[in-house]
Amino acid sequence: MAYKICKELSTIRKSYDTPIEILSGLNFRQKDVIRTVEYYSNSRYLNGQTDELKREKPFYNILNAICDAENAAKDIDTKDITITSDDGQHYIASFLLSKDVYEWMKAENFAKTLNDMRDIHTRYGGLLVKKCLYEDDDGDRKLKLEIPEWKNVMTDQVEISGGAIVETHYMSPTELLAMEEWDQKKIKSIIEKAVKTGLGTRIPVYEVRGDFPKSFIKELEGKRSTKSDETKFSYQLYYLAGDRADTSMTDDTFGTKLLPLYWEDDTERVYKYLARKRKAGRGLGVGVFEEGQEAQVWTNDTVLKQYRAMEYTSKVLGQTASKKLKGRNLLTETDDGQILEHEDSKPITALNLLPSGGLAQYQNLIAQWYAQLEKTTSAYAAQRGETPPSGTPFRLQAVVLQQSSSVFKDLQEELGIFITEIFEDWIMPHLASQLNAKHILAHEFSMEELKEIDKNFSTHSANAMARKMVLSGQAVTPEMYEIAKMQASEFIVKTKGTRFIEIPKDYYKKIKAKITVNVTGEQQNKGAVLESLVNILTVYAKNPALAQDPVLMKIFEKIIELSGVGISPVSLMGAVEEQRKLINQQTLQAQGQTASAPPEGLSLSANPAPNL
Repeated sequence: MAYKICKELSTIRKSYDTPIEILSGLNFRQKDVIRTVEYYSNSRYLNGQTDELKREKPFYNILNAICDAENAAKDIDTKDITITSDDGQHYIASFLLSKDVYEWMKAENFAKTLNDMRDIHTRYGGLLVKKCLYEDDDGDRKLKLEIPEWKNVMTDQVEISGGAIVETHYMSPTELLAMEEWDQKKIKSIIEKAVKTGLGTRIPVYEVRGDFPKSFIKELEGKRSTKSDETKFSYQLYYLAGDRADTSMTDDTFGTKLLPLYWEDDTERVYKYLARKRKAGRGLGVGVFEEGQEAQVWTNDTVLKQYRAMEYTSKVLGQTASKKLKGRNLLTETDDGQILEHEDSKPITALNLLPSGGLAQYQNLIAQWYAQLEKTTSAYAAQRGETPPSGTPFRLQAVVLQQSSSVFKDLQEELGIFITEIFEDWIMPHLASQLNAKHILAHEFSMEELKEIDKNFSTHSANAMARKMVLSGQAVTPEMYEIAKMQASEFIVKTKGTRFIEIPKDYYKKIKAKITVNVTGEQQNKGAVLESLVNILTVYAKNPALAQDPVLMKIFEKIIELSGVGISPVSLMGAVEEQRKLINQQTLQAQGQTASAPPEGLSLSANPAPNL
């Protein structure tokens, strides 16, 4: 018996194997693009590694390095993913939430997931991400993001995210038997067939998700379907499997002998898709390997011809009209310094086998194709960090780098928006229950963050001491308050760069958090940044009164903002304000005066904050 969903899977597979016509004479088959990427990534020819004479063919890979250059240019790290709040009252909460999410990313090795997303996006031209929920050994529900391999995925070639998606999993009998919610009777039958055929222990299981008629589900549930069920659709999930002999990819009856092991109706949509460079009429974007396919093909052709020419021209041959030397061999019959006798006027001369123009012509062809590849992918030598030819103007090199960087910046920005969408739709809702429970945030903060945290902690501790004394009828002097702050500071620095903050229950519940993926300062040249910092320091050192002039300070802040050195003008103004206070305090002390202002931050009605 062939189930409706199994027949539908055969139709999906046939459609996936059939090229689509974008325009008259312009056909596209997603399967061919993926096959090309797999072969070229591994430096393998599509038509085999040997030529018609069974000789090995060299593969001169020029695309992997281009992928590395683009990956470096559009890199996104976990530290670039921040959480902000539009409400200024929840600044501290959003700051701590960022650190909590960062600790989750570190625990889940999310940095590797980001790197894999970036590389797949570059190579294949499209990125498919899958949301997976599972239970760990403690019974806690966990979230994991998977990146399906394109070679194991079948999709609609016109609209990937909108059509059915079929993912192939190769599962061992042990893994199948561990799926307790699946039909164990059918699983055992499939395993028995696989063992008899001797085709290996891994069994292909097809995960099918898409919008299908309600009649598909009713058939498996043993219910009678109506005519309206054939036109009423819902988003459904199926796991189908069969023995490998019955499910051969070359068999026209593919899918007809598969068995449904598990199914769900009205299930969650767990895939998100991002195209690299979109093309009309097709779903898969254009990746580096498709962009550079022509350059790779003709570079290989040139290298192969060069190799054959070297093979022929490297032979040592001689020629002579002397019949006395006919059939002799210079390599096997002569030693160094030996004198050969020949007939009069019939000397032995070397035979030059070099092609016209020499072997340099092949290098010129390779250089031409590589230049074409650089223009197509915008991965110029400057972007790859290579030393420019002698005499290249610095300004020209800078313009080329700026142009190529702008292309990658757009790709990086699209990837950042995609990651933001994943966080807002999947990650943050999943983490809501975990983060809103009472817990301890253990995090290693930066020097600037430590300064602010320790200041707030010492103020909070001094306030608690002052509040207790005031309520008991004791007087609090400024000296006592400062001593309390100092003792709190000395206590907390014992934890070095790590702070342990107690987050109360539902502390994050009321904040309106906004996910931001910062891609503006990622690709910084360390030499350029250091040079900018030195210049800024020099300007400020030579003009110490700069902070006193509002106009000059405004210009100075703009210079820092545009320099991209990673210094926030807001934090800079805070440091300047601290410097002013210190100078004023020193001036007052020199004049023998004391400040009569109340202790900083002292408030008996202060709102409770997370405890350290």
